[in-house]
Amino acid sequence: MLKFVFAILFLLIFQSCAPLVGLVGIASVGTAAKEKGIGTSFSDTLIKTQISNKIFKYNPSIIAKTKVFVNDGAVLITGKVKTPQDKIELTKVTWKIKGVKEVNNEIQVTDVTSIKNIARDIASMAEIRARIMTDKKINSLNFSVDVINDKAYIIGIAASKEEMKLVVDQASSARFISEVYNYIIITNDKR
Repeated sequence: MLKFVFAILFLLIFQSCAPLVGLVGIASVGTAAKEKGIGTSFSDTLIKTQISNKIFKYNPSIIAKTKVFVNDGAVLITGKVKTPQDKIELTKVTWKIKGVKEVNNEIQVTDVTSIKNIARDIASMAEIRARIMTDKKINSLNFSVDVINDKAYIIGIAASKEEMKLVVDQASSARFISEVYNYIIITNDKR
């Protein structure tokens, strides 16, 4: 009950919009709390706010073109960006937020090079994801994979250097991959 009161006070204090919006926010937290608990709802809201702030700091024009959803620490990012680098950067900043357990970046890149490259990139990404998911020494939920123009971008959190090396090796051995960019963080943080 104390957590619920804290959440209500937090929403009332930090709401800068009309009182009606504050009431809607309280109602939505209350509804979500019934399904997944007030602590998880509050944590997810905090994660979403931190991600939105990081996206805004990276590029304010992107925030209006993207949406962030958080459910029990699993993040889904949707929308459109102009460049592949923007998509990768959004994944990187999301993984830096404490409490994030999984990142699914479904952002669409509007500046595409060719249909052939897109097909190869999709095939490579699927192959890398399959390799990571079937390797029992890797916690596949802790990593995001993106492939753009035959370059693999691996982002996430590894429990050890060995797990990081396994993920990079799996990506390197995928067909069509010419380079692997490793943005994996090694941490003892049990997300």
